[in-house]
Amino acid sequence: MRLLAPLTRSQTRQWGFVKHWRSAHYHTGDIYQDRMQKEWQCEWKASNPGPYLRFLGEVSSEWPHLRNLADFMEVGTDPLRWKNFHGADADAEHVYTYPDNEKEREPVQKERLERTKVRQVHYKDGMPQLVGTYDNSEMLKKALEELGKSTPAGIAAEKSAASGVAAEGSWELRLFVVEDLSREVIEQLGHFFDIDPDFFCAHISDNVWFNIRDPFWSPPSLHMDNVRKDWYQLRFCRARYFPSRKFFDDGQKSANKFNIGRKLYEDENLAYWDTDIVASKLDKVLPSKKWQAILTEPVKSFSPWVPAVGGKFGNKGKEVDVESQDAPDAGVGLLQDEKIDGKVGLMRTKATVWKRKGEEGKCDVAVVLLDPTIQNGFPLWRGYRNWGKIPSARLSTEERKGLLAESRVPSLTRRKNESKSQAEQDSQVKLEGSKSFFEDYMFWALRPETVLKQGGAQITADAPLLRLVCAEWLTMSQYIKTRLSQIDWEITHPAEFLTQTQIDTILNKLHTWRRLVPQYREMISETLAGVLPQGPGTGTKTPKSPLDAFQQDYKLVLAQMEEYERRIDRLTAVVTSAISIVDSRRVEQLTLLAAFFVPLSLVGTLFSMSEDITQIKVTFGYWAAASFFLLLIIWWIARKTEVRSIATKKKAK
Repeated sequence: MRLLAPLTRSQTRQWGFVKHWRSAHYHTGDIYQDRMQKEWQCEWKASNPGPYLRFLGEVSSEWPHLRNLADFMEVGTDPLRWKNFHGADADAEHVYTYPDNEKEREPVQKERLERTKVRQVHYKDGMPQLVGTYDNSEMLKKALEELGKSTPAGIAAEKSAASGVAAEGSWELRLFVVEDLSREVIEQLGHFFDIDPDFFCAHISDNVWFNIRDPFWSPPSLHMDNVRKDWYQLRFCRARYFPSRKFFDDGQKSANKFNIGRKLYEDENLAYWDTDIVASKLDKVLPSKKWQAILTEPVKSFSPWVPAVGGKFGNKGKEVDVESQDAPDAGVGLLQDEKIDGKVGLMRTKATVWKRKGEEGKCDVAVVLLDPTIQNGFPLWRGYRNWGKIPSARLSTEERKGLLAESRVPSLTRRKNESKSQAEQDSQVKLEGSKSFFEDYMFWALRPETVLKQGGAQITADAPLLRLVCAEWLTMSQYIKTRLSQIDWEITHPAEFLTQTQIDTILNKLHTWRRLVPQYREMISETLAGVLPQGPGTGTKTPKSPLDAFQQDYKLVLAQMEEYERRIDRLTAVVTSAISIVDSRRVEQLTLLAAFFVPLSLVGTLFSMSEDITQIKVTFGYWAAASFFLLLIIWWIARKTEVRSIATKKKAK
């Protein structure tokens, strides 16, 4: 039976989808239920709103999409995560943000409302200077007050008066970099700089599409309106590796701690190489064999490759049966702690930039909003390439040490002394994950010449961000290529990489990329159309802009995504054909099974021709003659059809 059917179809594999993501309960009311929404807005209404929040409350009656930003500021996070609902999901664990108990809820909500992580950088003549790090709202408030008192023009006037020389320059740019969002951050920055509310509103959720009842629907803008905006947004996807299901689940919980709405999705692509067991531990469960037998035995025959949740997703070992292991982190006996069950999580990410050209006597101002980084796992393939120049081998040790210290990128630096114990390895995984996209941006924002590979760079807020995002896209593109290549291998060599119940899993993998790749192509197209060809806030292309250097890379990634779409369609057709072949083999097996019963049916037919068996000879003779004549006719027709088919093929050649 195995030879007749190397591939068969399987049931749909379960995957890491969080149940409440598909909840249809609009506890605060859907977009059409104004009365219910107002009741809940009164429930969470801030007792002492600031001027910016009061402003949003006034204008949201005429610009309804801004109501979502006002609710975000009052609740402290996505209003749908407010823990005071009753419905089908009310008893689920870790579904909503806040506890039921009001006393327990207050400190948690207060922390979210006041969460602040802001850094201020000043640029003058292209040279950056880190001015301040603000970890609470009071520090940010004082910094903005000082900024209002001491303008660059005033400082320059004081210096020129003291020296008797006219001031020729001032700070070119004041940059505020923000990780995550909170009520206090929006209140302080929004009111002080009079920032367009759409700037904050566009950053708080990551929806690619909307249900027809979603209250957080954001109407699209026309191109003529977009080119006049003083802000723009980069959408991209970050891939993160997790050593096991436990780390992946912890990563999803970490994403729930963000104030902004972000989700960590499993890529639903599990390949043969993603799961492994430490070789030294594997020897303990291998049968006693001669070394020649072990060398000649296929490795996969005794590799207990553990499946994902609910799936039979690997080659079943001869000596260790893992097919019955249903738990996400189910190991093989004593090997549970040593097993590697790699998962890759995908998170849609946003980076939003607001810029204002300074008036006479004032410098330019920019605010950059960045997403937090999950503190579990690793960046896929440990991140991007270090953009700094590699030191010369002829330098002295001391000189090299200085250059190495200067080139130490937060998320790329690795420890020289690797941890040995499992507990230390787990802690190291969490430590590595604490290095964030925010820290990397700050590192490169203070080194504009390295980012652009040229001096005198003026667009210092945009260049490091565009390069970081492009690096993420290049990594993501390579990852999609890897997964599609693995699928190619599974189709070409099913006996080596698949079990008898896995043909449908290939189609499930392709469906994932068929859904995601068009989204990625749309994100890249938006960047090319809205950021790179045009200067933000203008309708014409910036001549010889330093950002033009990134166009070629973004166009390359866009072309790769378009090619992946075509490749996915081709692979889907191949897999569908393979499934049809599997079904035809099933029919073949049923035909053979039916042929097995032909002699029995013949005997039964003969015995039913006459009640007296002794009189069956004459009846059998007539039956045999008629059957032989009919068989000759059928054989002649089949032969004629075959000859015509061969002649047609020869003419076609």
